[in-house]
Amino acid sequence: MDTPGSTASLGRMLLIILVIALVALAGTLEVKRRVAEQQLQQLTMRLEQLQTGGSSENRAEAQRVINKVKKLMKINEEVTPTVATIVDVAALRQRNPFYNKAENGDFLVVTPDRAILYNEKKNIILDVVPVQIQPVKPGAQSSVPGQK
Repeated sequence: MDTPGSTASLGRMLLIILVIALVALAGTLEVKRRVAEQQLQQLTMRLEQLQTGGSSENRAEAQRVINKVKKLMKINEEVTPTVATIVDVAALRQRNPFYNKAENGDFLVVTPDRAILYNEKKNIILDVVPVQIQPVKPGAQSSVPGQK
């Protein structure tokens, strides 16, 4: 038979276990919320880049970067390179070791014959690799580093 003391003790023990479980659940949910928030911020940045990719402000930024790179290495004057800002270097590194020296905020400058990683803060070229840019057909893979 249960005594009043043992029933109260069992009730307290269950209450303690319940509180611990709720704290653990709250902690897990908070971690998941933070990860989701971080992913949302990254997706928002990518969406903004896609939506404003052709703006005159972005073209001016690209030309500014191209002019800085041209001071460090010769780029054919007859072509206009494509410039992209690296926003998720971890994902790029998983796909291609070319990005191992890059950091978020660095630039990828692509000409018809090479891809150039440029760090504007240090004003240095991090790496250069040859590429062959061909018209992309539906379902075909691009030859630009990091593109699949």
